[in-house]
Amino acid sequence: MQITEYLNKRVFLIFLTVMLFFVSGCSKMPEGMLKQDAEQYTQEQIRLIAITERNRYQNIYTGQLWGVTADSNGNTFETLLKNQVQQFLEELAVVDRMAQEENISLTGQEEDDIKNLSSEFFQSLSNEDLNYLQITENDVLDLYRKYYLADKTVGQLTDTKNLEVSDAEAKVIQVERIETDSKDKAEALLSMVSEEKADFLAIAEKNSINSQIQYQIGWDTGLKEPDRSAFDLEENEISPIIEAGGHFFIQKCTNAYDQTATAERKSKLAQQKKTEAFRQIYEPYQQKYQIRLPADLWKNIDFSAGEGCSTDNFFTLYHSYFSN
Repeated sequence: MQITEYLNKRVFLIFLTVMLFFVSGCSKMPEGMLKQDAEQYTQEQIRLIAITERNRYQNIYTGQLWGVTADSNGNTFETLLKNQVQQFLEELAVVDRMAQEENISLTGQEEDDIKNLSSEFFQSLSNEDLNYLQITENDVLDLYRKYYLADKTVGQLTDTKNLEVSDAEAKVIQVERIETDSKDKAEALLSMVSEEKADFLAIAEKNSINSQIQYQIGWDTGLKEPDRSAFDLEENEISPIIEAGGHFFIQKCTNAYDQTATAERKSKLAQQKKTEAFRQIYEPYQQKYQIRLPADLWKNIDFSAGEGCSTDNFFTLYHSYFSN
């Protein structure tokens, strides 16, 4: 995936997985909304979040990308990423207020774990990191507390929801497929692949008008042909000719239950359900609390500066401590 897609789709490690839907693109405050004072993040905390993500992307795309124009409005990649970091900070603050109203707090054990995490992260910073970030261990601890509390709030407010995803709902299969625009040719090919010891893949690669032969398909009630018919096949079974969109298809099921892919899809679908469940709880708070950060938020944060600062594991270290 290109970096433009990452930025446009807001696929950032900095977001809680269950908070991806927060990025609504809404900038106008509804009439009558209760506007809160700016959340009190320190400049050092803001720099830490921004530079963590800067470094993570630079490790993949190099630092030359930040000044490149990224969209039709003339925004650079640096501007887009800073906008996402700002959105994250604002919405993290909203969830923090949710936690306060719902009386959700950290236990003593959780506080100890977060302190250990903060200490490990802080000790991992190089002199170059510290010189540029000017971050203190208390700043790190405060950020991790907010992040953990948001994570906990999402979990507690959705734990009574039905988030179950069945294996059938998440099922993923693998097929090989021949596509042709002639029924007569499809009939001839079906005869060929039905012969004993016929090599379906080799025949498909030689005769299909579509260069893609192998497909991984996840079950969905809205599937159309020929994907829909693929789920009727047993493993190693070859389908009859399927007509769809003026073309003709023959397919062979090579894996009637891709266990690894199904497990991954099941986790993803469950997360989507959790996201939707939390959305319903979150939206009233979003209307009540609109967090606005200072206008000069990025005054002293330049992505071209701090070349010796390379730390990029603030969030990955968190998830190594508190994996879901």
